Amino acid sequence: MDVKAHDIEVLTRRVEELQRERDELRKDIEQLCMQQSGPGYVSVATRMLSQRATALEQDIENLQKKLSGCLRENHNLQEELAEAYRVKSQLADLYGAELSKTKELEQQVRFFQSSVAKAFAERDNSLLECEKAKEREEAVLKMSAVFEERTKEYQSAMEDQKRLNDVLQMELTELKANTESSLNVILKFYEVRCRECECPSNVSFEEKCSILIDDSAENWSFSSDGETSTSKYIVNLKHFIHGR
Repeated sequence: MDVKAHDIEVLTRRVEELQRERDELRKDIEQLCMQQSGPGYVSVATRMLSQRATALEQDIENLQKKLSGCLRENHNLQEELAEAYRVKSQLADLYGAELSKTKELEQQVRFFQSSVAKAFAERDNSLLECEKAKEREEAVLKMSAVFEERTKEYQSAMEDQKRLNDVLQMELTELKANTESSLNVILKFYEVRCRECECPSNVSFEEKCSILIDDSAENWSFSSDGETSTSKYIVNLKHFIHGR
């Protein structure tokens, strides 16, 4: 563009110089015509100046054509330059928009990378928690199996204890019945003794038993015909008292 502008400037100056030279020639012709009165000289001078003026006119016309071409080319170049600047501006805008999009995409990529890393970390934590939960579940299952086994053992022991309690209850009931019968027998013996001998009335049951045990066997006789001895009752009574 600078070279073209220089060429246009040179051509413009050249055209202006030729135009000045043409004007000067015209003035010279006019002056010669006024100074010289001979027709021959004037005719020759006029022809020479006319030829020179014609050449100058031709040069001026050629230069003007070149100048017009240069001006058109300059105009076209100016339009191309303006179009280039417009395209450059559009490209700059597009570049800025793409750069902004690129930055936004980079931010999104970083965000997604962070999200993916966080998701992987959460997944790893979840897997670890699952492993721990599985271990706890296995431990609970083992404890449950042990608890069930112990429960079965306790139930079996409770059943055995219940059977033993039932047996002991039966033995206790039988023992209570026997004890009640023995008490009644002892009280009956003490009543019989009190009929024959003087004995205290306000004494405890143990004292009554001691009184009966301390009596000699000869003091006891009970029979419908007066002959049957009660010694065997006394012996059984002693065994019962000592067994208590």
